[in-house]
Amino acid sequence: MSYIETKIDEAFINTFLLSREKVVTDFLVDVLSSQYQFREDDRKIEVISLYYYAANPLAFLFALPNYEYYAPDKTTQIAELHLKDHSLEDYSYFDVQELCKTVLNENNIDYSAYLNDDNQLDFANYWENQNGLEIDFIKNCWKNAKENTRSKMIGFLESSDNSAGIFDLDNGFELPFEIEIDEYLQSRGFLINKEI
Repeated sequence: MSYIETKIDEAFINTFLLSREKVVTDFLVDVLSSQYQFREDDRKIEVISLYYYAANPLAFLFALPNYEYYAPDKTTQIAELHLKDHSLEDYSYFDVQELCKTVLNENNIDYSAYLNDDNQLDFANYWENQNGLEIDFIKNCWKNAKENTRSKMIGFLESSDNSAGIFDLDNGFELPFEIEIDEYLQSRGFLINKEI
């Protein structure tokens, strides 16, 4: 099934992700170039938390100072990106299901065994890459924004419900659950003064 998974990956990227790339990258450029006034004081923000909506990662994103370093009560603004504001409608499970059906049909694959009683396609049986592709997409947009701004800000990506762990946006991998962000950054040679 790897050939079909690759074909669905390509279709998903081309259909749902590429059209959102410029908007997401531009938002991150604004975050990195201090276009958002996160606080009333002039304290420099060195570590940022970027959150995606767990139920639909590309419906909206928000960024704020990382609360392991900065006092939450001093945050006055959160940077938010709602893709609907940019004429990018959310895609649903059913939209992805139709995309999968199209790819399967184009490749003459009988998927009747994957239909449930309501004739809905359960693509979890042969394709589970959606979330990983969305996370990789956000990490890639971050990388592009960093290259555009030459910012030294450090970023961590988390889901809105904290269920998927923490990703180091600058190095592209997931932090182990037992390691705190401060401990992780210190192990990498970053000594950032905590406000709290």
